[in-house]
Amino acid sequence: MNEIWSIASSFPTSIFTTINLILIGYWLIVAFGLLDFDFFDLDIDTDADVSDLSGFATFLATLGLTGVPITIVLTILMFCAWLISYIASKYLFFWVESESLMWLIGSLTSIGSLALALPITAWCIRPLRKLFKKLHGGSDNKNLLGRPCRVRSSKVNKTFGEAVCDFDGASLLLKVRADEKYQFKRGDTAYIVDYDATKSVYFLVDKNDFHNS
Repeated sequence: MNEIWSIASSFPTSIFTTINLILIGYWLIVAFGLLDFDFFDLDIDTDADVSDLSGFATFLATLGLTGVPITIVLTILMFCAWLISYIASKYLFFWVESESLMWLIGSLTSIGSLALALPITAWCIRPLRKLFKKLHGGSDNKNLLGRPCRVRSSKVNKTFGEAVCDFDGASLLLKVRADEKYQFKRGDTAYIVDYDATKSVYFLVDKNDFHNS
């Protein structure tokens, strides 16, 4: 255990160790419903034309890192890079005695680890694309309108919220929005009344407004 921590906390593996600890913190916050699952909202449709994208989105599409939330991509990517860096540090650095040479090789190792992790990550997320497309109910799904759902996040307002809806035997995780007058909180039951296909967002009202509409 001491050897594992020694390598994990030493350059260059320490770079990926730090990033992975930050990602673990993020997932803990998500687990408590304090952030949306796809908070950064950078997931890109696999059917999107690369020519219609730009910048970072084009980079992701070119590498095949699309179709799932960017946080999933980063989590898998950083774990793979950490693992590659750890193995390289453990089995390749034993002959390096010069500190300056250690920093040079460490820098090249960190770059190489990230480069090798990219195709591995693309391969790992391939089977997840259909899962997330189904999980979010598809890009133009209006079949959930009028259905009840259970609030998963700590609150729901005009810019934040998640809910779970049972549909065709599956529990769909949805991005939801609602007027703050409803004061929805985790565990509350709400009703889906509208859907924005451009943002994949469902709009909620409470039971009283739903039955009066």
